[in-house]
Amino acid sequence: MTDLLLAMLTRQALAFSAAVLLLALLRPLLRRGGAGALYLGWLLVPALVLTPALPRPAAEPLQLALQAAGAPGLPTVPALPARTGDPALPLLLLWLGGTAVVLLAQARRQWRLSRLVGTQGRLPAGSSPALIGLWRPRVALPADFEHRFPPAQRELILAHEQVHRERLDNLWNLLACGLTALHWWNPLAWWAARRWRVDQELACDAAVLASRPEARADYTRALLAAHDLHHLGAPLASRWGTTHPLIERIAMLNHARRLSRLRVAALGGSLLALAGLAYAVQTETPKYDTPLVELKVELSYRTGKTPEFKTESANTTMRVHLGERALLMLHGRPDAPTADQVAVAIVASDLGDNKIDLRTEVSKGNPLSVVARPRLITANGVKARIEQGRNDPADTEMLSLTITPTLMATAKP
Repeated sequence: MTDLLLAMLTRQALAFSAAVLLLALLRPLLRRGGAGALYLGWLLVPALVLTPALPRPAAEPLQLALQAAGAPGLPTVPALPARTGDPALPLLLLWLGGTAVVLLAQARRQWRLSRLVGTQGRLPAGSSPALIGLWRPRVALPADFEHRFPPAQRELILAHEQVHRERLDNLWNLLACGLTALHWWNPLAWWAARRWRVDQELACDAAVLASRPEARADYTRALLAAHDLHHLGAPLASRWGTTHPLIERIAMLNHARRLSRLRVAALGGSLLALAGLAYAVQTETPKYDTPLVELKVELSYRTGKTPEFKTESANTTMRVHLGERALLMLHGRPDAPTADQVAVAIVASDLGDNKIDLRTEVSKGNPLSVVARPRLITANGVKARIEQGRNDPADTEMLSLTITPTLMATAKP
């Protein structure tokens, strides 16, 4: 389970990094469409991050349910001795621990903002106006709002916050906060979080001025008046002020434009096409050009106590590609599990110099639980033997596995 979760997080990290890098490459092109296009382009990140989680056909491992020679069934026996350690566990704990620390820090910032606003809905003087809340967001204004900004500028600021409300920006900020926390170790995540908030503010500026082009001068004055305000650090607050260079924000006002429905449709279609391409790449049937390996397997499972030992055994030969997983089972099948089933997974790798690496995984019970991961290195065509369990005459449970790997000719697609 630990390996599975770590592998899933790793796939998410690769998809996230690829999405952010792709978006960074596309920014010059998106910039031609204005701030709104830049902001809309961020949809590429969740689209690509969610792609690995979509259902898709997967190459199934070779599975054999072996009919043992001996009694058709065994009484439930104690589990085989568990592994002494899980090498993936420390890394997983570090990953999730860092995520928890980042989330706690963000939650503390949000809590501090809630205390500042209180029941009056007002922020301390010198604070930046902000839209706060998720399901019923409201605009929180500083105590000196009316004194600092004249009526025309106040109207523009409120219009800016209304754009945040209509676009559900705080919900998107929650998603951005979660992705940043999950990928806390990745510098791309922190760059993306900062750039996301900048693009969010620029897109709101553009939307307001696109509907009020005559208010450009007042809007610029409002930005200048807000430059020295205290910027709220809460993750779920869409604020009027921002921490990025003021020059960039004012410069973008000269290029403010409303995204037409045609532009939105074209950009959305392009993003969907990229996500679809990523999905297609992941679901493409692999073409093998790696050699086949023939595995001659002898499996024996002995239980009981003197003199009533029960031994079940089965032999099989199968061919798989190097690196491909083969699964053997006693007392059950993947589609018909039993309480006393035993499963052995085998992955063979070519080490060169006529050496073959055999990584095995022994699981038991329903649901299957990994109890050991023995590893053997043997020569091509040479038998290797693994014994796992307890060889006590008074209480025996011993699994013996003999594998003879033989490299075959390369398979053509």
